[in-house]
Amino acid sequence: MPGDHKLTEGLQAVVFDLDGTLLDSFQSHLEIYQATLASFGIGLTPPEFRRLYTPNWNEFYRAVGLPPRHWDAASARWLREATAHRPQPFPGAADALRRLRRRFRLGLVTAGSRVRVRADLDRGGITDGFEIVVTADDVAQPKPDPEGLLAALGALGVAPERALYVGDTDSDYEFARAAGVAFVGVTSGFTRPSADGAYVRLATVTDLPGYLRA
Repeated sequence: MPGDHKLTEGLQAVVFDLDGTLLDSFQSHLEIYQATLASFGIGLTPPEFRRLYTPNWNEFYRAVGLPPRHWDAASARWLREATAHRPQPFPGAADALRRLRRRFRLGLVTAGSRVRVRADLDRGGITDGFEIVVTADDVAQPKPDPEGLLAALGALGVAPERALYVGDTDSDYEFARAAGVAFVGVTSGFTRPSADGAYVRLATVTDLPGYLRA
């Protein structure tokens, strides 16, 4: 299947998800969503959040039972709540990116908003790690539609079969698969156990440089 092929010596680019992959943001996202949904009378527990989470905001709102008429207001509230949170990159993530840049072209494709993503990258000191950054504001169709990943690879001039996407959820895997891109998973608070072992999962992004050397 597309995206299921093994990594080859022809790998040219590694493209990353942000939240849960490079950024230790599970707790902050949980608290932001809890505050956002509470304003509409909806509670959210950590297990529910992990079970229902998707990077597509509207799909998540649908899953928790928020009526569509409130989705725009909820998204605006989410962005206001997010200003009080300052998640940092996982320990060692910046060094892993520096090591990977010696061999590969690097990109970032995330479902986060441009303003929030840029602030997180700048604060974490990893902005310069990427040649291309694609956010939710840069695409018409959100993840897991492959538009953002294909746009990033187009900007890099790299064919999908010469690229790898790194994320932390099954949704990220489906995103890569839809674009015909290989996938490696890492573990985070957002991660649900994969039922079929469809892809490699590393403990942390810091394991990626060694994995690719092997």
